[in-house]
Amino acid sequence: MKVGVYYNNKDVRVEYRDIPTIGDRELLVKVKACGICGSDVMEWYRIKKAPRVLGHEMTGDIVEVGREVEGFKVGDRVFVSHHVPCNCCKYCLRGDHTLCDTLHSTNFDPG
Repeated sequence: MKVGVYYNNKDVRVEYRDIPTIGDRELLVKVKACGICGSDVMEWYRIKKAPRVLGHEMTGDIVEVGREVEGFKVGDRVFVSHHVPCNCCKYCLRGDHTLCDTLHSTNFDPG
């Protein structure tokens, strides 16, 4: 699959990566559109994580569903939120969802 890889603010490359293998509780989404967030181009923030696949605000079609996933099927159109907090921890309960440990321990592969 094609991905945009950030090396620095003057070096962003289109590269090819293998399609990820999903787990039992995951979905594989074929991306149709993807936004670039303001944090994607803040060099002071991204440079320490480079090289990195850009994009975490996406929409697309589900092409594979893990065995334990309910409520989704192949062909469903989805929007993927990049902020998916647990809504149970102390941060979420006080409304500070961006501090949630779950939010910071999950990711898109790649992106």
